[in-house]
Amino acid sequence: MSDQKKTFRDEKEMPLSAVSATDMRWNKTGSWRNVKPYYDPKTSPCIAGCPAGENIQGYIELAKGERYEEAVRLIWQNNPFPAVCGRVCYHPCMDNCMRKEFDGSVFIPAIERFLGDYAIEQKLKEELPKERFDDKIAIVGGGPAGLSCAYFLAKRGYPVTIFEAKGNLGGVLRYGIPEYRLPKDVLDAEIERIVDLGIDVKTNTFVGKDITMEDLAEYSAYFIGVGLQRSRRLGLENEEANGVMAGLEFLEAMNSGKPVEIGKRVVVVGGGNTAMDVARSALRMGAEVTVLYRRTRAEMPAIEDEVEEAIEEGVTIRFLATPVGIITSNGNLKEIKCQEMQLGEPDESGRRRPIPKEGAYFALKTDSLLVAAGEMPDAECFQSVVSLNYGLIVADEYGRTSHEKVFAGGDIVSGAATVVNAVARGRGAAELIATEIQGGIFNPKTEKKVVAIADVNTAYFLHKRRATMPRSEGTHGNNRFAEVNLGLTCEEVQEELKRCYSCGVCDGCDNCWVFCPDVAIQREEGVYTIDYDFCKGCLICVQECPRGCLSVESEGK
Repeated sequence: MSDQKKTFRDEKEMPLSAVSATDMRWNKTGSWRNVKPYYDPKTSPCIAGCPAGENIQGYIELAKGERYEEAVRLIWQNNPFPAVCGRVCYHPCMDNCMRKEFDGSVFIPAIERFLGDYAIEQKLKEELPKERFDDKIAIVGGGPAGLSCAYFLAKRGYPVTIFEAKGNLGGVLRYGIPEYRLPKDVLDAEIERIVDLGIDVKTNTFVGKDITMEDLAEYSAYFIGVGLQRSRRLGLENEEANGVMAGLEFLEAMNSGKPVEIGKRVVVVGGGNTAMDVARSALRMGAEVTVLYRRTRAEMPAIEDEVEEAIEEGVTIRFLATPVGIITSNGNLKEIKCQEMQLGEPDESGRRRPIPKEGAYFALKTDSLLVAAGEMPDAECFQSVVSLNYGLIVADEYGRTSHEKVFAGGDIVSGAATVVNAVARGRGAAELIATEIQGGIFNPKTEKKVVAIADVNTAYFLHKRRATMPRSEGTHGNNRFAEVNLGLTCEEVQEELKRCYSCGVCDGCDNCWVFCPDVAIQREEGVYTIDYDFCKGCLICVQECPRGCLSVESEGK
């Protein structure tokens, strides 16, 4: 068949039915176009929502094919703690998930936990760096920020020493999070894998007391990631009475196996994650627990799942209430005087300010008052080296401080935040430190285009209910501190993986190729191209792409 244009001189030469006398390659319909579709892989919203920048879509695709080791190694590129974060992260990735409004977000933390546990069970090890450097780096603080920074520097081949004030590494992961949320064997396994990169560890070494920053002069750079060490006080009379204890102090004693006497009635003050951990731990010690929070549930900073689980377990939460007096007898706590609150205008945090209700008081008899109303920094020992602001170290998002050799990250910079934020800041600082030691120019990764919800065509996806996390029921008895959330089975994980849209990433579904009315889309070995000689710009390919992998630009015609 000719590909030349054919002209009929009269009706006698025309065929009896509508058929092509030649093919249509002579008719370059692309000249009709004023908009142009193009293939444009984008970042999935879950990835954009992850503070650590984990390639969630990528490891989910690998896990779908049961390539679990590859999947977990992909996570390790951004986060050395998948088993930990799969348990304790506040999972902003799920808030960003495109499936959220369709039938519920993909259960990303359960998948991450499964992969982290797989790595532990299979005893997977890190690949040792191929290149080694002589520049030694000191890490002050062995919590999530310090361990993350040490990990990424060690993977780059730098000799790293961690100075930790306590007897074991882990920081808040070990001393601040109860074992029913984060089993110690899980934490120990992930820390061991990190240390096995050749990291030198000096525990029971408090920088600022046992040694000074000046004693670390042999190191080429320092990273400070000591977290927040002190609990915020209530500022009430009799706060030093027997029976009044800081929430962090209570958790550290309990997690260290030290005896703690709290009695049968416990009042916890606060609405954050520490308050929920304190309350649920006290409940497991046999106490009747009441939490006082001065705002409503909608304003609670604690992870919603933790609040829900605390209530389900039997913790009573009294909203719009705050302690205003501590009543003692012979130096021992007897009663808490409380005042009812109401919400006013928003404060600097964006939450509505609690205002006392005049004359609205009540009393709670209690054996213990555990204060978890926030944490404070303890960075005075570093003020001769770096600038402080309200007790926090002043540093940019990559950890650069006022001292050219000193970097910092985590809660000691940001104030109270989350484990995954600390991990992210540790990694960012490691990248900056490595670049500056080598005399390079630090160029942070540029943000990619993120898929918009309007770009995803949900008509191509079936409704599928999200997996439910199985839970243990016991909060009393010998196993009262056993892990509550038990994890998904391999089969349940595989079903959950199928729910992922793979937003912004082409999976070769062929929709664009099938639906193009001009056969302008070519497919060869799984790669699609557009023949713009014939693409009219109808944008059917864009509309029918389930995952938002195509974009549109104007051609100004």
